[in-house]
Amino acid sequence: MENEKIKIYTEIGFGNSTFINTEKEYPDGHEERVPGFIKMDFKGAYLRIWFGRRVIIISTINGFKTQIKNRSAFKALIGIQGWGSEREQNTLKTKTLNNHPIKIQANILNRMLKQLSYKYDRDETEIPLFSTKELILLSEYVPQALMNAKADEDVTFVIKGPHSSKRWILQEDRLTSGRIFVSNNQLNLIIGSVQVNLQPTLEERYAGNVWETTKLIYDIGYRKKTAKYDGLIVVLNKNQGIYRKSNDRKDWFVFTNTAYKKALSGEKGNNQNTNDVSNDQYEALQQQIDTLQKQLNNKSNQKRVAPQRKQMPKKQPSVTQKNNTNDNNPRVVEQRLKTIENLYNKGILSKEEYQKKRNEILKGL
Repeated sequence: MENEKIKIYTEIGFGNSTFINTEKEYPDGHEERVPGFIKMDFKGAYLRIWFGRRVIIISTINGFKTQIKNRSAFKALIGIQGWGSEREQNTLKTKTLNNHPIKIQANILNRMLKQLSYKYDRDETEIPLFSTKELILLSEYVPQALMNAKADEDVTFVIKGPHSSKRWILQEDRLTSGRIFVSNNQLNLIIGSVQVNLQPTLEERYAGNVWETTKLIYDIGYRKKTAKYDGLIVVLNKNQGIYRKSNDRKDWFVFTNTAYKKALSGEKGNNQNTNDVSNDQYEALQQQIDTLQKQLNNKSNQKRVAPQRKQMPKKQPSVTQKNNTNDNNPRVVEQRLKTIENLYNKGILSKEEYQKKRNEILKGL
């Protein structure tokens, strides 16, 4: 993350969504609003009065100026302005010492965050809290931030990605924000805002903005107060070692060492499934397949020649009887069952093939 300078305007007064409100203007042109104060390098102060469509601004930097807006409103605000960096906005000071800097693997973080889902209402179907795109971005940048963070700093994030829900017709981008830190050797996630609507307002559409609203209001999550958002965040698997900080904090999730170990074991399991099989393993599996196929073929041939046994020489039935005895030998049957079960567990046989071959072996008893 580069330390790009962003403009910060903190205003106190009436007319904004909160009494104390901060607006951030990024170099790419988009704006964000958050409640409260944000650290900045102070540059000046101003008085802003918006009455009807006319705005009057008296500033220590730009002096006196007026503007005409395309909508009517009433605001009376005192503000301060300055500069901040994106790096400073992504690491916030905390009185509690964290285990920072710390290294966490991207794929482990991805698997742990993937266990969280979101439902707008208790009766609604759960959807992933983070989309695949968001998980990729978080897994890439959060570990870097945790490696650079100090013991008294938390890592905050604001991210958007495509989501689908019954609440809206088509898949659309939604914004989620929060903070992440490692304390007591456990990963902590505090959600500030969940899947905030980014669609422009009707006024913005009339003004020509048909893509994304510029009036974003979100929270980054706090240790001392619970975030207010609609819906509920739930854990997909209750045995993953992920729990809420307390019953009163629906926004604070703690990922225990159990959650980390399960994510790590998932990594090992995936490696075993995705890595190529060694030559020795391949040959052993191939021998098991060949042996099983021969046994099944012999069984099938015995069924076909069974009606002709009375016409064969007297010595031949004894040979056939001996073969049947071997096939019905408990050790042979047990070995054949273990063989097909081993092939099924390794994914070589499908469930249907496994059941079919197992039934064929048992019918021969």
